[in-house]
Formats: sequence, structure tokens, C-alpha cells
Amino acid sequence: MLEELNKAAEKVGLHVAPGKKKDTYSVRKAKSGKLVAKKIDADEVAAIIKDAKKKK
Repeated sequence: MLEELNKAAEKVGLHVAPGKKKDTYSVRKAKSGKLVAKKIDADEVAAIIKDAKKKK
């Protein structure tokens, strides 16, 4: 799951990392490393990636 999210995130300039708790993730901007969101599930990560695609 993490690999799939990361592949989609890389296309829009984001990076997805596993969170401390099970089935949670954090999202950062790939270029600057600034935190976008943390402690979110896979559905929320997909929504953030979708929003980032719209902005580009």
C-alpha cells in the first residue's frame, strides 16, 4: 500500500511515509520537506494527492 501511495505522490511532488501507529501515514513535500499532514489513513492520503494534482 505504501509503495502505491508513494508512486502516485511522487508525480505531484509529495512523499508518503509510514506513521508510528498501524495503518497511518504522513505526507511531506518532496522538495522542501515541509509536513503536509500526519496521522492520516490511506483514503485521506489519496484525497491529498488528488487535490495536489488539481493545483498543478
